[in-house]
Amino acid sequence: MSQSFENVRLVLAEPNPDIRIGLRAALTAAGFRAITETASYVRVHDLLAHDSVDLLISAAELEGNDVGFLISENRNQRLGPNPFPLAITLLGNRGPARVRQVIDSGTDDLLLTPVAADQLLGRIRRLYHRRKPFVVTHDYTGPDRRNQARAFGTHQAPMIEVPNPLRLRAENGIDGTRMELLIREQATLLNRIKIERHAVQINWLADHVHATIRDGMSSHAVNLMPFTNKLLSVAEDLIRRMKNTPAEAHVAPVAELRELAHRLDGAPDSIPYSELERLNGLAKAIGRSLAAVSPPAQVA
Repeated sequence: MSQSFENVRLVLAEPNPDIRIGLRAALTAAGFRAITETASYVRVHDLLAHDSVDLLISAAELEGNDVGFLISENRNQRLGPNPFPLAITLLGNRGPARVRQVIDSGTDDLLLTPVAADQLLGRIRRLYHRRKPFVVTHDYTGPDRRNQARAFGTHQAPMIEVPNPLRLRAENGIDGTRMELLIREQATLLNRIKIERHAVQINWLADHVHATIRDGMSSHAVNLMPFTNKLLSVAEDLIRRMKNTPAEAHVAPVAELRELAHRLDGAPDSIPYSELERLNGLAKAIGRSLAAVSPPAQVA
């Protein structure tokens, strides 16, 4: 099948204009034409928000802001309707902690700078031919990075095959109908899996908080805050994801759990034991109701 990168919507985000000029020349020579250059963090945000990116090549930081945050928000369906644009991050900081942070953002590839143009083009060709499946956990969505299976508790994290907009656009030209259909289908599947993961995590967190206070291990806010705060944020994200899905009819118990989590997050030592029991009961009921309305997805 013939290919042309002419209609691939490529965003080149790099603060150094000399580097941008050099990389753009190489990308143009490789056949890319729909190239948007920017040094603006806000511009990258807006392009992702409006689904105007097939391939993002970006420095790890723009205007002092972490581009990995935008990639993570996009992968987790909090920024833009399409969580599947390809992303290559250019990083000058070789510190292991920073490298891990970039990898955990959900980027498809990482290149340490300075990067040669032929090296970048080689990575693009590799992504064109094969894109890694996405791992979906309660707090990470992105390419599989590990040899061992990811897990949360006893629940193995699922993986899904995701659209490759670079290949689809190159092989189908400007007509993106097939790509749009694949993106909608897989985005719906991704949201469904995230709902399942959130239900599992809510049950674990509620059990942990309940047992910690019940058994007298701790009722101090500072000790419980990492768990109560996470319980609150997961409940809020779950409500967001349930909207306009078959699970929306079961939002009420999640909203009640969110309110209990909010009270726990502020003053766990003042919550009556009966409300802790209610929290635990709600978490289990949420898991049962979501399993009934949305059985576990069949994924790779």
